[in-house]
Amino acid sequence: MNLEKFLVIAGIPGVHKLVTTRSNGLIIEDRQEGRTRFVPVRQNQVTPLGTVAIYTDTEEGTVPLTDVFQKMLDQLEALPPVSPNATGPELRQYFDQILPEHDRDRVHLNDIKKCLKWFHFLQEKGIFEEARLEAAAEAAEATPEPATPEQPETKAE
Repeated sequence: MNLEKFLVIAGIPGVHKLVTTRSNGLIIEDRQEGRTRFVPVRQNQVTPLGTVAIYTDTEEGTVPLTDVFQKMLDQLEALPPVSPNATGPELRQYFDQILPEHDRDRVHLNDIKKCLKWFHFLQEKGIFEEARLEAAAEAAEATPEPATPEQPETKAE
């Protein structure tokens, strides 16, 4: 799952898709309002979801947010995500089941809430499916088609 084109912008709720860049800002597709808009980068903090990671107690130190979302999607039926407004112990218990190796000292409840809000928004707007289809299309374009052996021409007599 590639979420590099999906952005979180401080002060603008939701997750947005990058349409194009300009020298002084970005043109984004606002999924909340259903329109495109210009966002000046000098006034807004822009974070691609593909660059966000969760602290862990493992050797690597972090796990990309896309991997966390994939784990949440894989366990969606058996372990539905809790509401971002759930109590602290409920949030921590859910995250313990999804990502047991997360660093409990550096991953705060607000981080878990934000992760759950983004997950619910992405799922509600169909962005996970869109990202999956885009990744499949990019993989198909990158994979060269196997050469077919040419059949020798035969003369009909």
